[in-house]
Amino acid sequence: MSSDPSEGVFFVLRLPKCWQLCTCRHDVYGPMGLPDFWVEALGPFLNIWIHYFLTEEPDHATTRHAALERALGQIVAGYDAFPRGDVKTGDSKRRYMIRYSPDLTRSLHVPKREIEDAFGIRGRASWVTDESLASDPVSAHRLRELLPIKAHWEKLVSA
Repeated sequence: MSSDPSEGVFFVLRLPKCWQLCTCRHDVYGPMGLPDFWVEALGPFLNIWIHYFLTEEPDHATTRHAALERALGQIVAGYDAFPRGDVKTGDSKRRYMIRYSPDLTRSLHVPKREIEDAFGIRGRASWVTDESLASDPVSAHRLRELLPIKAHWEKLVSA
């Protein structure tokens, strides 16, 4: 990975045993937005879960895989299920602005410095919580119905 600074987007995805930072640097992949990058990240993400089913739940792996295939359209549309953010050049070319989901908390064990390092901007970023990037409870719930994820990271919407 390049240590040169770059704009980009990122997700923090829930894998079977941990949370994982998944980044798209614009200097490497082009100016991809969050929905487009979700489509790119989805294949490896689902493959990790399918491997988990095959090794940890072999009696249910075929059923789980079929359920994921049936729900694929909803999963693709649910790019807003996980914490995410974007990295943009700030007021000067030497500073960067990171807008991020309010769901990106310490409990996910993905420190801000890891995100800054991934984009080559450590110590040169301003962090701004953006409610428009908040995880959607409906999308998160849909994933929990398909995957054995116990964690609840999204803010609950008040009625």
